Amino acid sequence: MQRKTSGRTGLLEQYLPRYTFAHRYTMVVQCGDIGRVYAIARDVDLSQSRVIPLLFRLRGLPHQHWRARAFCAAMHWTELAQTPPSEFLIAYWRGGAGNRIRRIDHPGQFCNALPGATQKVGFTFRFRQLDARRVEVDTETRVLCIGVRARLAFLCYWMVIKPFSGLVRKEILRLIKREAEAHPGAAA
Repeated sequence: MQRKTSGRTGLLEQYLPRYTFAHRYTMVVQCGDIGRVYAIARDVDLSQSRVIPLLFRLRGLPHQHWRARAFCAAMHWTELAQTPPSEFLIAYWRGGAGNRIRRIDHPGQFCNALPGATQKVGFTFRFRQLDARRVEVDTETRVLCIGVRARLAFLCYWMVIKPFSGLVRKEILRLIKREAEAHPGAAA
């Protein structure tokens, strides 16, 4: 079951408009400096959470890289695009021998058919200035499964992992909010 988005614009709509699974979370940050909130989100310190390190260890994910950018690099995820200070998109694809996570060599590669791909994954952070004192931060993850076998395998995985993935996303939003609101006038 693949669907198209409707009425939304942004990097996910540009790079992954069709998807099989998705989830989205939003939080309002009491900091009027959208550039600061954006900068914090780009390299948030994941070690400041009690939940994220535990879940990463249980899952066998790299847990020695606690800043967001280092963690993404360790996972072989690619920053696909950005439109500062309103959005950035991180993505990867899975396939080939061992159905492993693969780096994206260039943004156009992700948009085209990838030989041997079973899955394309993109997640974005969007930022919207609500008023002089508040910024809305939204994170959305989309997964496109390529083929019936990939869909069925991911469905089983998704049923187990979605609550924990959601918990991590909400925790990342909480960390961004906490850091941005701690010193709302400070430069990031």
